[in-house]
Amino acid sequence: MLFPHVESKRVLLRPASKQDGRTAYDILFRIGRTPLPVVDSYMDGFLQGAAAQLLLQNKDSGDIVGFTEVSEPSDAGHAQVSVHIDRAQSEEIAIDAAALTVNFAFAMWRIRKVYFHTHEESLADLGFVGDYAELVTHEAVLADHMYFQGRHWDMHIHSISRNRWDEHGTELVKGIV
Repeated sequence: MLFPHVESKRVLLRPASKQDGRTAYDILFRIGRTPLPVVDSYMDGFLQGAAAQLLLQNKDSGDIVGFTEVSEPSDAGHAQVSVHIDRAQSEEIAIDAAALTVNFAFAMWRIRKVYFHTHEESLADLGFVGDYAELVTHEAVLADHMYFQGRHWDMHIHSISRNRWDEHGTELVKGIV
C-alpha cells in the first residue's frame, strides 16, 4: 500500500491555501513555463478544479521554491500532475518534488495514470532523471498547440501508470524520504 509522503530529506510539500495564491502565481510567473491570466483572474480561480495544490519548501533554506498540482481525477482514472520549480534549485530538489507529487497522487486517489503536459521535451526539466525517467512514457506531441511568450510551442504529453509506479516508483521514494 502506498503512503502519501509529503516530505523528503530536502523538501516539504505543504497544502496551499487561498492566501497562497499570489505566491503560486509569482512562482509560475518567474519560471515562465506556462501562459498565465492577469493576477486577479488567477486568484479568483486558485484552488478550483484541483484535487491538491501544494507549495514546495526547501528544507535547508525554508524558502518556497516551487508549486505542484494534481487535477481532479477523471472517471477513467486519470489525473494531470504539474510540478513547477524555481530553476535555481538543484536537480535533487526537482527529483524529490516530482517523485513526492506523483506518489501523493497515486496514494490519495484511485488513479490509473498520471499525465504531465508540458512544452518542454526534456524529462529532466520535469524532475525525472536516471531511474525516475524510466518510469515515464512519452505519449504524444501536439505540434504548435500552445501560444505564449510570442510564439507557438509543441505540447509534450508524458505519463506514469500506477502499475509502473507500484512496481518501481515506491522503491525510489523510499530512497528520498
